[in-house]
Amino acid sequence: MFKALHPTLSTSISIGDYIQLQRSHSTTGPARCPACEQALSIRGNLSPSASVLEHFTHVRDQNAPPCPIKSEGAIRYEVLTDTLPDTQRAAGLRAAFFENWTYHWHQFRTYVGHADIKDFAAALRAVDEKGVWKYRHIQEHEIIVAMLATMDFKPVKNPDKKGQWLRKPWVRFWFRSGVAGLHDFWNLADGRKDLIRAEYALSAKAKMISADKFKDFKVVNVENSYLTNPLYAGVPYFVQLIMSERFPGLVAAPPPKVP
Repeated sequence: MFKALHPTLSTSISIGDYIQLQRSHSTTGPARCPACEQALSIRGNLSPSASVLEHFTHVRDQNAPPCPIKSEGAIRYEVLTDTLPDTQRAAGLRAAFFENWTYHWHQFRTYVGHADIKDFAAALRAVDEKGVWKYRHIQEHEIIVAMLATMDFKPVKNPDKKGQWLRKPWVRFWFRSGVAGLHDFWNLADGRKDLIRAEYALSAKAKMISADKFKDFKVVNVENSYLTNPLYAGVPYFVQLIMSERFPGLVAAPPPKVP
C-alpha cells in the first residue's frame, strides 16, 4: 500500500511524509495498517529496479489477526439474517428507508465518491432480497453500510466529457479487523462505527479486486445527521426515473418534463 495510518494520529500518511517524520522525530513509532493497526515497514526502497515502487507492507507476525486489507478476490461480507431475525420491526424499517431514499442516495454518493445510481439500485436490491431489514439493532442510516460492504464499486465515467472520469479508482469498503461481519458491526457502540474506504488502481475492465493494487484509503465515520439535510430531499430527473423503474410501487416516477 502507498498510504498508511499515521503512527499516532487517525489520519493517512504517505511514504515520503512518513520518512520525513522519522527523520525529524527519531522516536516516532511505525506507520500502521488502517484496518488492523499492525505495524508496517517500507519495502522497495532498496530495489535497483525502477519498476519496483516503494510501498508499505505488514511486518510479519504469525500471531497477528488476519487483516482484511490483505484480502483480495470476492467480497468477504454478506447479509445473514437467519439467526434471530427481527421480523416485526423489519417492515417499518423498510418503509422508512424507501420514504427517505433520496437522503440515503446522497449519503451513499458521499461515502463512495461519485457513485452511479444504477450501482445504488443494484446494491439496494441485493440487500433487500437478503432481508437486511431483519437485523436486530440495525438503524435506518446503517442500511447503506450493508450496501457499501457487500459490493465493489467500479470507476465512474464522466458522461459529459469523453475519456474523463468522475472517479477512476475502484472502491471497496472494509470493516476493521475485529469486525468479522455485519452482525458484529451493528453491535458496536455508536462512537466506534466506522468503515475503511479503500481505493485500488485497477482498470475499469478488471474483474476482481487485487490486494497489490491497494492505493489509498480514508476512515469513514458512520453518522445519521444527513437524514435532516434539506439539500438531500431532491434528486435529478434521471435518478428518480431509474429508481422508480427499479422499485415500482416504492419509488414514485418523476413528473413529466415540461416541453
